Amino acid sequence: MNSPTRNQRRALRIGHVLTWCKDWSIEQEGLVDLLTDAMHWCRINGHDFDRLLETATKHYQTETIEETGVLP
Repeated sequence: MNSPTRNQRRALRIGHVLTWCKDWSIEQEGLVDLLTDAMHWCRINGHDFDRLLETATKHYQTETIEETGVLP
C-alpha cells in the first residue's frame, strides 16, 4: 500500500474539515462557505485575506512543483 504524499495528506485534511461543517448539499458549497467564513474572520481580526490568499497560492504552487515538477 502506498502512503499518501504530503500534498495528498493536505487535501485529506481539508476534506476532514469540510465534513465537520457539512450543512450543505454540494461539496463545493461547503468550501465556499469555509472561505467566506475565513474572510469574515480575517476582517474581524484585522488580517488581509487577499494577501494571505496570495501567500497560500505561492505555497501551493511551490508544493505542487516540488511534488510533480510541473507548475499547476
